Amino acid sequence: MKSLLWLLAVAASGALGFYFGIGYGAGTLGAIVAQNEVTEGMARVRASLDALGQSDVERSNHLHELNFKSALFQIGSYSKSVVYWQCSDKDRETMQAARSYAQAHPGVLNGPAQQFESQGLGWSAQPKGGA
Repeated sequence: MKSLLWLLAVAASGALGFYFGIGYGAGTLGAIVAQNEVTEGMARVRASLDALGQSDVERSNHLHELNFKSALFQIGSYSKSVVYWQCSDKDRETMQAARSYAQAHPGVLNGPAQQFESQGLGWSAQPKGGA
């Protein structure tokens, strides 16, 4: 009887620890993800305002290309983790236009992030989401 009570106490404390540990861990990770998304949004707002405020078309195009590369990097780096999302026809059209742009401007995709940017270009090439 004493062993049974001891076993129940250990099992209950283990279950409570697991439950609260997962809850706090998920809350913390969710807060980190939200913070990263907000930070990225702020960077894109700054870049857009910079591009909109410039009367220099060359500078504006450069900022748009940086945003293009950033978006491709984001898609390429996360695409392997997304298993349930399916591309819409509009998504496939967008990525086909992105591939056409990258082929017409080969200097756009260069540098250390080229691998992820290329994976981003491959997104939506298949019927279901994934690169």
